[in-house]
Amino acid sequence: MSLPRPVIAGETIMISRRCTQRQFLLRPSSAVNGIIGYCLAVAAERYGLRLHAFCAMSNHLHIVATDVRGEAPEFCRWIFEFTAKCLKAHWGRWENLWASEQPSVVRLADEQAQLAKAVYTLTNPVAAGLVTQHHHWPGVISVLARMARPRVYKRPVGFFREHGPLPRHATLTMAPLPALAHASQEHYLATLRAAVTAREAELARERQRAGRSVLGRRQVLRQSAFGSPGNAEPRRQPSPRVAGGNKWARIEALARLRSFLAGYREAWLQWRAGARGVVFPFGTYGLRVYAGVCCAQAP
Repeated sequence: MSLPRPVIAGETIMISRRCTQRQFLLRPSSAVNGIIGYCLAVAAERYGLRLHAFCAMSNHLHIVATDVRGEAPEFCRWIFEFTAKCLKAHWGRWENLWASEQPSVVRLADEQAQLAKAVYTLTNPVAAGLVTQHHHWPGVISVLARMARPRVYKRPVGFFREHGPLPRHATLTMAPLPALAHASQEHYLATLRAAVTAREAELARERQRAGRSVLGRRQVLRQSAFGSPGNAEPRRQPSPRVAGGNKWARIEALARLRSFLAGYREAWLQWRAGARGVVFPFGTYGLRVYAGVCCAQAP
């Protein structure tokens, strides 16, 4: 059982999850891109997440978003459930599509962390040695050149009912990072573009020093969806819950997390012993939604 996680409305987070066995089950194609884009648009609209950056690699997904209403767990449940169902129908597959561990959810504590994770998300295909620039990636990605324009996705065929309750079309809209929302749209995009360009140039220099080339779009599209990377997967790596570019912002965020975990543990022990009136710390989600426990007000 994993540790509880505080869910607080208005926080900016990064959500990541990989496919089972690191298989290329999200390998770009018109059908796969349509499924991921549609499900992302529907889930964001349904559960009130404001999207800032996203990238669907061939075997994992990154999303940077603000959880406006404090419903990120329901967003994760919906998008990973229905992308799995649609993609399994597409590939004729019965086993799991996503890895069995829970999605990684990292709270972005300050402006530096928000910008760094957005850049990391957009340049992930470049860092993986697949393309030279983020806009060359053939999968679903919030390309900077199209970030200001909403994109409409048609409901995929194959799993969803023709006359079912979900909309025939879903609109995917991007929003500025909260830390930079005070700037104009042009200034925000210029700031993000400069950071992405700098990172792409840094990665190009690293490839040149190492004598490596990129795989390229054509080879990416030729990969088998049931293949996986040839390199060994790192094991027993730390799974952070907080990211902060500023040392003190990170220390404060970690202190708040430790305080939440200690308060949750104490309240849970009392609740399990029968004290149904015990007050859980602010940010408690699962027991509040499904068991109706009492929770403290926002500090």
